[in-house]
Amino acid sequence: MARLRRIATPGGRSFEYVSQGKGPATLLVHPGGPGLTYHYLRGLLKLANAHLRVVLFNPRGVGHSWSPRSPGEYTITAMAEDVEAIRKALHISELHLLGYSAGGFVALEYAHRYERRLTSLLLCATAGSAEEIRQSNRMALAVAAPSRRARVRELTRAKAFDSPEYQALVEQIFGPFQTRFFRGTSGDWKATKMSAPVYRAMMTRSGDEFAVDGTIAKWDGRKYYSKIEVPTLVVVGRYDFFLTPSVEMSDRIEPAHLRVLQRSSHRAILEQPKEFLGTIREFLEDVTGG
Repeated sequence: MARLRRIATPGGRSFEYVSQGKGPATLLVHPGGPGLTYHYLRGLLKLANAHLRVVLFNPRGVGHSWSPRSPGEYTITAMAEDVEAIRKALHISELHLLGYSAGGFVALEYAHRYERRLTSLLLCATAGSAEEIRQSNRMALAVAAPSRRARVRELTRAKAFDSPEYQALVEQIFGPFQTRFFRGTSGDWKATKMSAPVYRAMMTRSGDEFAVDGTIAKWDGRKYYSKIEVPTLVVVGRYDFFLTPSVEMSDRIEPAHLRVLQRSSHRAILEQPKEFLGTIREFLEDVTGG
């Protein structure tokens, strides 16, 4: 197992990371959540070899990485700046940036700000805007059983967002789109931890899981699509609530290639690990010349 390390960046900040492989090409992986540790993505370390270094890291506020004092500092823009600081600190000259779920929001923002630093972009199980997240949430709620929808409305009016009943309902409603083929036995998933402060700051300050009222509330990366010129891979599960946003993303990013995994929802890397890793490997071999 790769050894946990720390990297220091300007401003007295430091980030936890694991690394495997030699490079010169580097696959830098930003986890999602927002607020999840990198552990559920450890399968990507299997792609490392003598020519490709794979680096997984915990973003700000996650694990034992540096944490800002104010919730307002947990933003997509700030996290994109963290990626650039980590790139410099690790001396990455050939950067292949992979963002999973909310990590894809950061990857899009980074591509907008630092495309000259990028060799390729990998957008996995993600969307391009806060509005698309809300649309996906509404879709998941719309297909839920009427009794569940009614109870969610009641609990929302009561603002009982921290109640076990509300949390269980949310899990049931999103389950077909997040964990349809996932059995929960993965050691990588069991090792994964969630930073509640990061998640609440960015996604739902109120606790309403369908509102998206955190710092990403007005974020919209779709305006960046037409400007992306690096080779781009979009990977999504057939039953992921981000399927429609991912298809639009691949259609509007001119150099993008789309791969839909047929027996996956949101946790494609854990639901179809062989196919997911094979897709990433094939793409990287193509853009790096093998």
